[in-house]
Amino acid sequence: MKTIRAIIIACLAIPLAITSAVAQTAKPPLKVGVLLPLTGFQASYGEMYKVALSMAFEDINKSGGINGSHVELTVQDDQGAPAQAALLFRRYVAEGVVAVLGPISGTMWETVAPLANTLKTPALNWTALKPGISKKPYALRLHPADDTMIPEGVAEFRKKLPDVKRVVIVGDQKEASGASGVEEFRKAAQAQKLEVIELVGFETRTSDFSPVAIKIRGLAPDAVFLSAFMPNTLALLKELEAQNFQRPILANALIWAGAFPQLVGALGKNVYTIGFNTNEPAPQIKGQPEFVTRYIKTAAETTKMPQPANVANTTLAYDAVMLLAQTLRDRKIDGATDVQKARDAIAETLSSMKSYSGFNTLTMRESGDGHIQSHLLEVDVQNKRWKYSLAPIDRIGSK
Repeated sequence: MKTIRAIIIACLAIPLAITSAVAQTAKPPLKVGVLLPLTGFQASYGEMYKVALSMAFEDINKSGGINGSHVELTVQDDQGAPAQAALLFRRYVAEGVVAVLGPISGTMWETVAPLANTLKTPALNWTALKPGISKKPYALRLHPADDTMIPEGVAEFRKKLPDVKRVVIVGDQKEASGASGVEEFRKAAQAQKLEVIELVGFETRTSDFSPVAIKIRGLAPDAVFLSAFMPNTLALLKELEAQNFQRPILANALIWAGAFPQLVGALGKNVYTIGFNTNEPAPQIKGQPEFVTRYIKTAAETTKMPQPANVANTTLAYDAVMLLAQTLRDRKIDGATDVQKARDAIAETLSSMKSYSGFNTLTMRESGDGHIQSHLLEVDVQNKRWKYSLAPIDRIGSK
């Protein structure tokens, strides 16, 4: 009887021992900061990326976190302002994050990238377009810059519309990605033997686009190349429509993301852009159709984004999180790791990376920027989404 009692006591003690062991090995969380514009001029962009990032971190924590640590995600509103982005980045560093995701635009990325190196804290960007502003080893951009995207897009545009010979290049000359896009369009047009009639600039906060539209119409180009964010583009399209300008318009990837396909309506019938993903199913990419379905559903349930939500490069935002998670796992980093040692290890791994394959297959350039083959997209007006403009066999760089 005594022996049986001893066995029962021993068995009852096992759960307590396991609980105690788990408590002793529980690790602090891994802190990751995110910079997004949740208010202001670029708020719609911030909202769409927040959905994808939240999906990624949810998946990581549901699968047990990283090396025994839960990932603690903090999202701060940088308002689309460089000074605010820099202030928040410094705050994240002081709070002990191992890495920062964002900020998203060229103007803010060129402010934060050098700061990341000064403060030795990794920053990973998945969307800015201005070339030459990433700074290894601590500030890397997975997204291709306009110095590769625009030439690839213009090449397919010429293939689609071979009768285009003369173009006007129009753009936002105050925003970094807008201004650099104008220059990249100029170089790409020259490479494609197109005549650039004139460069027409405006400022980010322009509200009256009638003078710009009048000038474009008067120059009578075969097509317009445009580098500007969605609000500017929509306003310019309305003015061009009012003046019965019906020529093709090729915009860089500044309008690829966001709610442009849902908001442009019939004005989008002659509009093209450049990108590497759409809402169309891509069965050749493992998990992409499921991601699109889940993203649209999540956006509908948690945001006020126009539906169906534009997937665009949200797949790359998700990939950025998974790349960071893979790096943390490979380097055996958890919440108990010395923060600066963790940051240095992350920067060392990411800066030496040559390629990555997630929803997107990318290669890393020496500039610290990723390259993903981009293609010409056009508005599917009826379904309110982007679609590839050329058949797969006709796309530049496709196998």
